[in-house]
Amino acid sequence: MKNVLTVLFVLTAVSFAEVSGDIVQGYLDQIGEDLIYERAEDEFMLLAETEDETQIPYMYILADPEMEGCLLVALTPGVVPESGAERTAALEVVSQLNWNNTWVKFAIDPESGDVSAMYTFSTENGLGYESFAVMLNLLLGTVDENWDTLLAI
Repeated sequence: MKNVLTVLFVLTAVSFAEVSGDIVQGYLDQIGEDLIYERAEDEFMLLAETEDETQIPYMYILADPEMEGCLLVALTPGVVPESGAERTAALEVVSQLNWNNTWVKFAIDPESGDVSAMYTFSTENGLGYESFAVMLNLLLGTVDENWDTLLAI
């Protein structure tokens, strides 16, 4: 009985562990050496390197321990025009993308018109590496699957 209580205590402590920037950094480091990122406290910017070694941001991650949540934002090639029929058509495309995708939601920056793909999740019960990696891949895979549609906006 004592061993069972000890195991339950450990599992409870692990499941309520605060998700911090350090945990996310550890997970990003586990993904592999090819992953390039910059960190500012609990915020991360993932960077792709071009052939001429220029680094281009492609994903933003925020771990918010106070809100017990994590936000993943993938940048896309989509830009919604400021006005006109092209804007209406672009907004319809983004609405259709949101309808078609259960987990990932597409958002538009009202100032720039940039389209991004977002996935927000609760970390109130902790966050394991496998779950984090699945969510990261789901978001990037969804952007990749819809790349041509986003590029055409």
